[in-house]
Amino acid sequence: MYNYYYNFKNTVRHFIDIDSLYYPSQSMDNSIAAKKLTWTKPFKYMINKEGDGFRTLKIPNILSYIISQRHFESCDNFENPNLMDMDHKRLEVMTLTGEFKIGSFDKWLESDFEKLCVYDVLIKLDIKEFYGRIYTHYLGLTGDAEDRYLTTLNNGATNGLIMGNYLSLFFAEKHLAKISEDIKKQIIEKNINCEYNYFSDDFYFFCNRGDKNEIVSIFDKVLDKYDLERNIDKSNEWDYLSYNNYYVISRFWKKLIAKCNTARKAEDTPNKLVFINQLLYRASRLKDHRQKKVFICGFFKTKYFRQKLELRKYSLREYDIHQLCFLIREVPEILLYCVDKLREIDKFDATKFKKFFAIRYKEALKKPFHDEQLYYFYGMYSLGFLDELQGCSEGIIKTGNQILISYYLSFGWFKEEDIISLKNMDEEDYWFQNYHLILYCEDLRNNLDASIKKYLIPKKVYEYNNPELTDREALFLDFYTNNLIQQKNLIRDVDSVEQEIRNYLELRFEFEEKMYEEKSV
Repeated sequence: MYNYYYNFKNTVRHFIDIDSLYYPSQSMDNSIAAKKLTWTKPFKYMINKEGDGFRTLKIPNILSYIISQRHFESCDNFENPNLMDMDHKRLEVMTLTGEFKIGSFDKWLESDFEKLCVYDVLIKLDIKEFYGRIYTHYLGLTGDAEDRYLTTLNNGATNGLIMGNYLSLFFAEKHLAKISEDIKKQIIEKNINCEYNYFSDDFYFFCNRGDKNEIVSIFDKVLDKYDLERNIDKSNEWDYLSYNNYYVISRFWKKLIAKCNTARKAEDTPNKLVFINQLLYRASRLKDHRQKKVFICGFFKTKYFRQKLELRKYSLREYDIHQLCFLIREVPEILLYCVDKLREIDKFDATKFKKFFAIRYKEALKKPFHDEQLYYFYGMYSLGFLDELQGCSEGIIKTGNQILISYYLSFGWFKEEDIISLKNMDEEDYWFQNYHLILYCEDLRNNLDASIKKYLIPKKVYEYNNPELTDREALFLDFYTNNLIQQKNLIRDVDSVEQEIRNYLELRFEFEEKMYEEKSV
């Protein structure tokens, strides 16, 4: 119910499970006035953005998030933020799968080409550090009470929304709708022949060359009104031909699948895994790193790969193995969508991948990308490389990857000195791993009340001397006590992760079929 809201669009949602937790009853939410909430610190989870860059997600305190979402989920257009500005907002969500609506990109891409036949150019402009610079007083909240429902998620900060959850996305889109309205008014007032739309903080302006400077000026002035500014480094211009040459991924997928089908029928290549070589060949023609990632990862999420390729009829040759390893190294996320399918291959021998995974996992632990560490961990666990995983326990704490640390705690893979080190990390920022520290350390469980107060209660609770506010402590104490006594994990066991990903992909395929049916009608 809440998993896909709590971590929206990000693959970490497949590993965290908050739906099975015990929460205060929904009827109790009305009695939890905003003034009873306290500031809570999110924990950081870093994901690979492009190349060596990374984006830091801040994953909020679970109880604070649920209470805050329950308060706002009755807002207009909460489930469909695109309705706030249907003429201009490209972003469409599917909360059932926790991502953006399937097919919406292709729909807008087709629309882009139609506009580029009419106008000279497309100018793409971006808002600099948008989420981090949204002031909550610009969001139209009704006073300090409502403001607190958002600021409590980010340790009281009023400047910036934390990225990664649906509640932040909803308010960001609400804010963008106001910015869009101001831009629209300015374009009409200046009588500029221009059409525009936007996906999150990326704005697409279709115009003629003589109006470019005026449009950029309008964009800058409107942003300044909201204490925002344009990201100069991400501004770019396209015409029909350059745009067509850049967006070739959908054509590549169609050619790849056609090539695989042809090879399957040929007498000399009936059992060869042609798709691996084809992915490498076509990815090499994509100069943009992000496009390569989308192309490679997208293939492994297709219905063709997941359901139509009968991998039991194929066998892995030596060159298949090293080519597949290269693809995994380039885009580790594909492990989520291919490991279970690889096990279906005729006479599949996982040991041939052992050296690759052992080395790549150790290398991933040295880098700041928590998502890639988790992908390798999942792949190795699924292929049975448990000794290799356990052998890396000494380096896990240094990663700061609280989800990975929680898995190692659940398996009992830490040495006594590691547990001592973890027990010394009692700052509030470590609440996610500390929940599992208590769950899997008998001495902490035996003194549950004291352990929760030391490791899990938000520190701001104890900065108030007002007796009327003691129920703040009780709120969190009851929540954690109930769930720890019932031995509720915040992470899925790895077998459940595999099933969760399968369920997610099947839902995607259902939406795809429905979309194509509607399109054909």
